[in-house]
Amino acid sequence: MKRLVALAILTFVAPADGAAYQPRESLASGKSYFSQCVISGAKDGSVCLGYFMGVSDAPVPNSEKSREEAVYCLPAGATYEHNREVFHKYLRDNPQVRHVSTHLLFMLAMNASYPCARSPKLSVDPQTGGVYFSVAKPG
Repeated sequence: MKRLVALAILTFVAPADGAAYQPRESLASGKSYFSQCVISGAKDGSVCLGYFMGVSDAPVPNSEKSREEAVYCLPAGATYEHNREVFHKYLRDNPQVRHVSTHLLFMLAMNASYPCARSPKLSVDPQTGGVYFSVAKPG
């Protein structure tokens, strides 16, 4: 009887054939994020949205600077959906830099779309993936 009960419980707890864990490529590189989240027909939008929200909420380098000097200044009332559209457009328009990390690409997109009054200009070297901050000389 105990074996029958254990077998019955195991039947309900075991995943169905299609429900087993499916390995996924990390979304940390812009290339993998683009292929899994931007190209139409993304398989799991909730994973992509969750990852995007994490990237967009991550601390921004230079955030200790004044609002005018920060890396980017989002408009008042900017939503995740709007910022994601801006980010996805940046990825579509800049295929040569998709090998850079998703987090850095997000900062590049926001810096290009929403610079602050005295934001540094961010750029990426497509060959090395290095991200550069250009700051205007005082004076």
